[in-house]
Amino acid sequence: MTATTHNWLLRSRPFLIFLPIILGLGILVARSENLTIGDKILLPCLGLLAWTLVEWVAHRAMHAQPTSKRLACFLDELHMRHHREPHDLEHAVISLRAAIPLAIILFCLEWLILQSAWLATAFHAGLLSGYLCYEYVHLATHRPTIPRLLRPITRYHLLHHYQNPRRGYGVTSPLWDAVFGTLPDPRKT
Repeated sequence: MTATTHNWLLRSRPFLIFLPIILGLGILVARSENLTIGDKILLPCLGLLAWTLVEWVAHRAMHAQPTSKRLACFLDELHMRHHREPHDLEHAVISLRAAIPLAIILFCLEWLILQSAWLATAFHAGLLSGYLCYEYVHLATHRPTIPRLLRPITRYHLLHHYQNPRRGYGVTSPLWDAVFGTLPDPRKT
């Protein structure tokens, strides 16, 4: 396997794994007789919105000051290495060994809260769609050429990397940074 093929596979793994899962969940939800039309539309939209909060909370947590050496090593491998090497696209995506258990844990929480596997499935389809959007946006913001449509959010995310890593935890949206008072100051670039 060439280095180029290897790098493509590493960066593509979330899409290769989660896209078929999302499509399968979408088909299940669309064909389900256990969900109303409203459930089929509203729950995935709420899941997508919820992803932006999960993304913000997780990204914020990765910037916490570790209290132990073990936690510091864990956070370094999980995220801080990406801050030292922002153009290393392999470390710009969440590893599958973290993403898959997190997806399962979140589904179980959704099922517990919503008290229905069908409602949780519809919500989870939106949540995972948000995750996949996050991976795409995050990879795109760290590439040398950025799609025109993503340039505003790219500028926003790069403020987090190069201005102040304690601000701008939203990658796909500045919504929760506005809510929690962690918006970066674009005038300080």
